Amino acid sequence: MEKFKGEVGIRVSLNVKTKSHWDKRFNRYGFPEEELLRIGKIRNLSVLHYHISSQVENISGILKPFKRALELYAKMRVKNPGLDTIDIGGGAGVPYEKRNHFYTAKTLIQQLVKMAKNTCDRLQVKHPNLITEWGRYVAAPAQITIYKVLAEKPAENKGNNRWYIIDGSFMNDLIDTWAIHQKWHVVPINYMKNKKLAKVWLAGSSCDSDDKYTAGGEYILLPRLEDCDDLYMAFLDTGAYQDSLASHHCLLSSPAKLVAQNGEIKIIRKRETPEEVGRVFGW
Repeated sequence: MEKFKGEVGIRVSLNVKTKSHWDKRFNRYGFPEEELLRIGKIRNLSVLHYHISSQVENISGILKPFKRALELYAKMRVKNPGLDTIDIGGGAGVPYEKRNHFYTAKTLIQQLVKMAKNTCDRLQVKHPNLITEWGRYVAAPAQITIYKVLAEKPAENKGNNRWYIIDGSFMNDLIDTWAIHQKWHVVPINYMKNKKLAKVWLAGSSCDSDDKYTAGGEYILLPRLEDCDDLYMAFLDTGAYQDSLASHHCLLSSPAKLVAQNGEIKIIRKRETPEEVGRVFGW
């Protein structure tokens, strides 16, 4: 770092807690605020960065740490006049369940810019450039994941619930269902006008007991199989992390992928064959 001549950034671990879906009690990233102030001058410092959490549920959970970062930014500029940018990291939430009112990006951005201006004017410090890393917020709504129901069986010890078995694997295609127990908005693609619905849990096609989706122990309402020929369902907002974390669990193939754009649908990846999965493992 002493020899590096370019601009640098530094990450702070803000002493702020916020309500989020994946709140972490301890943060192993970044310098404590007090330590950054003790360091004082940092050669070519231009960016102050922090990441408070993911899937922040209320807009105040993003504004509160941002105000703290603005105050720290003002103090650090005394000895680091080249500091001109704040990167607030990720955190913007996605309304996966579609039930409650959720803030919009437009509202959030307006309040962030307003807070930055008012705080910096009050502290008589240069307005910073602002960077966000809202990858989930941007990517999630760009994709839906579609499954076909293959069969059903009773869900023992759960009243009238049924298991619907799908032609895929949640452990491959929707990692968040079992790893972090994400809830999703699930809708039928066909037979949407059917009035007789079943309370169902969903099971993947692998041999793993965790390969399931139960909506957090509740249920999903879907048309009854006896009233359908082939039933398809869609999980909405699945465009973040799923491909990068997929693992061919139980040697299941990756699903086909389609792109719908400007009224056209194109196949950009076919469903893998057993031979292609075997080659992945050197067979």
